[in-house]
Amino acid sequence: MGILVQAKGLSKTYGKGENEVQALKECYLYFTEGSFTAIVGRSGSGKSTLLHLLGGLDTPTTGNVEIEGRDIYQLSDSERTIFRRRRVGFVFQFYNLMPELTAYQNILLPMQLDNRKVDKAYLDEVISLLGLEDRLSHYAGELSGGQQQRVAIARALITQPAVLLADEPTGNLDGKSGAEVLELLHLSRKRFNQTLIMVTHDRQIAEGADRIITLEDGCISGDTGRKEP
Repeated sequence: MGILVQAKGLSKTYGKGENEVQALKECYLYFTEGSFTAIVGRSGSGKSTLLHLLGGLDTPTTGNVEIEGRDIYQLSDSERTIFRRRRVGFVFQFYNLMPELTAYQNILLPMQLDNRKVDKAYLDEVISLLGLEDRLSHYAGELSGGQQQRVAIARALITQPAVLLADEPTGNLDGKSGAEVLELLHLSRKRFNQTLIMVTHDRQIAEGADRIITLEDGCISGDTGRKEP
């Protein structure tokens, strides 16, 4: 398996002077194709900052990130937005669905924003995988938390991204729904050969990953299960 995502000297500082906070400090990481990595650490350790930088949602103070060999921070803002929409899928703790749209419309939104034609066979496969066939006409407010997260996963998968970034995807769900969502993320990763990078506070979830990266005060304090590409 080759390297899909690579971070080199990645740092992020917020504020200035006495208010300066170094959220991430000189991180060097790589993630191979099709792998599942869990990122763990205490609250405020830099987990979400790292995930956002890996996906191009924030701008690093120093360092760079390469996805499929492209330095995403050498792209213009508009170029990075397009690249992110096409090659990176995001799943957040609070779903971030558009309440005025149906589940089906939420799933298709990234393709419509990109003016791209939907692969109907792939769309049907994603909907079937996530068990959403009878929920497509429902609005977010008519869905349970677990169902909303399934819709969010489908929306992340619809562009056929190379990497899927998940920030506490089970954190707002009960145990049963959380386990189901986790299983679906595993299934989608294997079926579509995606690289899954997940921030989680749940050690049991982390233990199911190929690799566990531990952050402490913005630094990598542990990296277990890593295999050379």
